[in-house]
Amino acid sequence: MELNKNMMQKTVLALVLLAVAALSAFVVSERVSAPEYHKASMEALEEKKITVMEMTAAVAASSIAVAAIPGDATTPLADQIAELGSYLMIAAGAVMLEKFLLAITGHAAFSLLIPAACVLGILGMFLSSGVLKRLALRLAVTGLAIFMVIPASLKVSSLIEEAFEVSQTIEEAEKAAGAVEEEAAEASGEEKGLSGWILGVGEKLNGAVDQAKKALGRFVDAVAVLIIINCVIPVLVLWFFLWLIKTAFSVDIHVPADRFLPGR
Repeated sequence: MELNKNMMQKTVLALVLLAVAALSAFVVSERVSAPEYHKASMEALEEKKITVMEMTAAVAASSIAVAAIPGDATTPLADQIAELGSYLMIAAGAVMLEKFLLAITGHAAFSLLIPAACVLGILGMFLSSGVLKRLALRLAVTGLAIFMVIPASLKVSSLIEEAFEVSQTIEEAEKAAGAVEEEAAEASGEEKGLSGWILGVGEKLNGAVDQAKKALGRFVDAVAVLIIINCVIPVLVLWFFLWLIKTAFSVDIHVPADRFLPGR
């Protein structure tokens, strides 16, 4: 009698898991893979990409303007400003990677990992295998984690942007870019003519160098901020999820595995 009851429980739970697997693969997967589902996140990532590309253009224009100033005093500054562009390309690549992962993680989690976890859970019940049950739980938790990691990182980035006024830092860098281009143009004699440049060469060069130094400082701040919110934060969020999974499964999970998937 007890054996029949146990078999009935396992059969019912197996049917439930099969239903969950089918629902995950054919309903949830389609929904979370639809562009409309990630519309807000995609728009946020698109705004990030535009910001990074605008900053990249500002850095490149400022570097060219500073390099055009007569003399060798501003050459190191121009080189340092130009070098910041490579870091911005890393940030742009990170944004594109987030967009790619956002589009595929939901499909991978709900069409592959969750159904696989259900199948392993069923096999674990009927084969009385604790290893399969634990593997099923790990697959399910991992699937949910990779589905949540990109939206979670976007949320954390948004909170940091609001708390530390990231947009203001970027605006200041863009204003500094405009100022250094104006100073560079004047120092090069493009606005007042060659005679006017000869008369005020010392003052104009000093002003251009000062603006270039200020612009470099602003650019460093803005680039650091963009690297943090686009590269560091997603990595930290991913690390947090991995640490959470590792911590959860470092404890003895024999009891929860047997509780939800009976059969031992």
